Amino acid sequence: MQFVYDTAVLIAAERGDRRIWVLHERSLARDAAPVVPAGVLTEAWRPGGYALGRFLAGCEIEALTEVRARRAGVLLGRVGRDVSAVDATVAEAALRLGAAVLTSDYSDFSALSAAAGRPISIVSV
Repeated sequence: MQFVYDTAVLIAAERGDRRIWVLHERSLARDAAPVVPAGVLTEAWRPGGYALGRFLAGCEIEALTEVRARRAGVLLGRVGRDVSAVDATVAEAALRLGAAVLTSDYSDFSALSAAAGRPISIVSV
């Protein structure tokens, strides 16, 4: 299973959360490069992010294109509650790629899945 990481995953990796690192290493061992939307990286990156830099080495950093931004915006318009635009880009990527979201925020991604009218696999950490 391929993962799309949300911001909490990157923050946990930088803090040395062993569980996150194990899940990440398993993904890499399966040749399923995790996807990190660029906005997630923006939210998580801070000066001196050495551990995070190592963590990201195996990830695919995905640019926010106009098409992806519009799709994420449609989700935001449908969700009916306060959800971040970055989370909407994570959901958009997961839907497009058929990937699972690795997150600590099950409720927001559940709401985005409902707004999309399609299931998103959500793995809570």
